[in-house]
Order: sequence, then C-alpha cells, then structure tokens
Amino acid sequence: MTETRQSVADKFWLRPLVCTTVGLVGNIALTAGKLSIGYLAQSAALIADGFHSFADVASDLGIIVALKASARPPDENHPYGHHSFETLGAIGVAVLMLLTGLMIGKGAVERLWHHDYLAPQTPALVMSLISVMVKEVMARYTITAGKLHHSPALLTNGAMHRSDAISSLAAVGGIAGARLGVPSLDSVAALIIALFILRMGWQLARTNIMTLMDTMPAPELVEQMREVAATVPCAQHVRDIKIRQRGSYYLLDLRVAIHPEHTIESAHEVAHAVEEALHEAYPTITRVFVHIEPGERRVDADCRHVDASARIAKLPETDSR
Repeated sequence: MTETRQSVADKFWLRPLVCTTVGLVGNIALTAGKLSIGYLAQSAALIADGFHSFADVASDLGIIVALKASARPPDENHPYGHHSFETLGAIGVAVLMLLTGLMIGKGAVERLWHHDYLAPQTPALVMSLISVMVKEVMARYTITAGKLHHSPALLTNGAMHRSDAISSLAAVGGIAGARLGVPSLDSVAALIIALFILRMGWQLARTNIMTLMDTMPAPELVEQMREVAATVPCAQHVRDIKIRQRGSYYLLDLRVAIHPEHTIESAHEVAHAVEEALHEAYPTITRVFVHIEPGERRVDADCRHVDASARIAKLPETDSR
C-alpha cells in the first residue's frame, strides 16, 4: 500500500528544521571550500560562487529562526498564530540574495572594466563541478520537503540551492574558458552569476511580499477547496471563498447557501461539516469561517436535516401595535 502524502511529510528527514539543518551543514562546507580554493586557485567566478554559498549559510540560519518563531502557538496578541514569520524569513532570504548579487556584480564589472583578470587553476574547476552536483541534490531535497509541507521558506531555500547549482555551472564554463586561453571569461561568469542571483532574489521577494499582502493563491487551489466544501450534504452553493496564506498554512472565509427552512442548530451542523471536510482534505488549513445564508427552496435528496415536503409550522403572528 502506498504511503499517503501526510505520512511521507512526517518522516524525520523531511521535516523543515531537519532539512534546513542539513542544508546549513552542506553550505558551510561548500562556502569554506569555494572561498579557500577560489583565492588559492585564482578564480573570480569561484570566489563569487563562494559568496553565494555564504549567503545560503545566512539564509539557512534565518530560515531556522523563522521556522521556530512560526511554530509558536497563538496568543492574545496573535490569535491566528505566528505563521507569517515564515514568510518574513523567506523575504529576508530574498533580500540577502539581492545584496549578494549586487556585491558580486560590482566586483565582476570592475575586473572587466580594468581588465584585471585572474588566471584560474584546475582545482577551481574541480571544486565548481563538485558544487554543481552537491547543490542540485540539496535543491531537490529541500524543494521536495517544501512542497510536502507547503512551506514558502523551504521552497525559497530550495530555490537558493538551485540558483547556487546553476551559478556553479556558470563558474565551470568561465573557469574552463579561462583555462583555454580567454581569461576574461572567468569574470564574465562571475557577472552572469550575479545577474542570475539578482533575478532569483527579485522573483522570491515579489512572491512572498504578495503573500503578506493577502494575495489569493493559485486559482486551481481555490477551486479545489471550493469543490471540497460543495460535497457536504445540504450545501447548495459555495460562494465568495477567500483564502489567505500565513507561512505554510491557510485561513479560509466562505459563504455557503442552504435550504432556508433549516433550524439554527442544523445550519450550525452544516457549517461544522464544511469545516471538517476542508480540514480533512487540507491539513494545512488552520482556520475556516463559514457564513451560512439562505439558498433555494428545493428538495435536497442528500440532506438529512430538512424535509422540504413537510412545512415547518409558522410562529404565531404578533400584534405590532
């Protein structure tokens, strides 16, 4: 029997903090290797890539802090929890990427402008190839965990690993070109790495800022949640569904139309059933607010609460005088 998505996500090595800690250890090792070999083997591209990995170390530390902060339970001042810390952590990582890209780009442009090229040696090429392989493995690992937990912080961190793998690939090309007799290619590779980091940082910053601005998630997810709510007996229509993301979690507000002759008690049961259905289908939903409103006066065959053929006795009219 195949494992469910939730059981896979609960595995120790796929937990957000474990995944981020593994990435932190890997990034520390790569930073030390790239910077030391980059300076000793005289490669501007590998040095730039080393600073990129150093930014990954800082981002891992920031993500760990954000994940721990977001796990705090709701309190009097934060009744909806602290999950937005995770999104803030992702924005912090994106800003760090932008600053790193600017720093690397500035150094590369200055070398190209002054024709101050380094002469990279073979160890720099070997280190870059090792980095490509290691960072791609780390990217796939982190992105897998991020998707399982719907974690913007992990997905952002995974994108950082992927960008580092691609920047290491650019470093391979630049170093190889310089070794073949075109010394400027090493600095050109450093500039390409900087531009790639800036592009990735901007995209991640924009995505997570829009999340903090309560931008609705993908239309496909909204429609799937609407369909889950509509499967509840007695729910005639699901209207005006609003979804807000808080870190890895979602808050929902929706209106559900039911037969107008429901009692208050049965209407409450329908609302509770909608909440349970959504929570069961999407464990990452932390809050569902259901507003019940009158729908059509039709016979709902699958509704246990109302028999439309039996008229509810009207209350005695009161004298308004």
